[in-house]
Amino acid sequence: MIDIINAEKAFKEYLKSYDTEKDKNKLKIIHTYGVVKASEYIAKDLKLSEEDVNLAKLIALLHDIGRFKQIKLYDNFIDNMENNDHADYGVKILFEENLIRKFIADDQYDNIIYKAIFNHNKYKIEDRLNERELLHAKLIRDADKTDNFRVKEIEKFEAIFDTEITEDILEKQTISENIFNDFMNSKVILRADRKTHMDMWVSYIAFIFDYNFISGLKYLYENNYINRVIDRIDYKDIDTKLKMEDIRKHAIKYIENRLGIGE
Repeated sequence: MIDIINAEKAFKEYLKSYDTEKDKNKLKIIHTYGVVKASEYIAKDLKLSEEDVNLAKLIALLHDIGRFKQIKLYDNFIDNMENNDHADYGVKILFEENLIRKFIADDQYDNIIYKAIFNHNKYKIEDRLNERELLHAKLIRDADKTDNFRVKEIEKFEAIFDTEITEDILEKQTISENIFNDFMNSKVILRADRKTHMDMWVSYIAFIFDYNFISGLKYLYENNYINRVIDRIDYKDIDTKLKMEDIRKHAIKYIENRLGIGE
């Protein structure tokens, strides 16, 4: 049995070990509950069983549990440092330290939870997962991306970019040609290819090209997130402003085509 209410109580208890007023921790706590909401939406839209809906919500609740240790150790969200990967921290905390039993007494879902959390931030999902493991690994990746659009709309830019940057500086930045071209060709943008913070901003919108299920894209469309995220910044550079309008049109058309509502 999956008791979400009990799991949420255990999550709040776990957070007592950390400074929940710290901006980075606060962002991840709010994000966690946002991913729970998105996971429930996607799972129900996929018409999964009640058991799998609750399992998806539990995985979402736990998917970023390693972030708090990462923030405590390094004060950043960077996963490419040696021995610094929040998904790896998460499965270690839950399964090597056996914290998982505080969230769910039944161990029958352990492999699914482990695989989903371990793979949720990787470049691609590892091979040889069974059907249910793969389903939940894909679902949490989509739900995570989905709530990231809410994060990009409302959170402080310093927290989003994990660096000190003011809005007036960001407004004047440009988009690299390779980044713009990749987006307009419906490609996911690699972290190594980004040169400016505006490149990063575009790469976040490019998450739409990496969805496993159309349910998450449906959620974005229903909540007008493409426009809300793009309209957050007052682009001062004329070329950037024009490129962002092209990006807006391409993103909306791409989603509409995926949803089968395009022209």
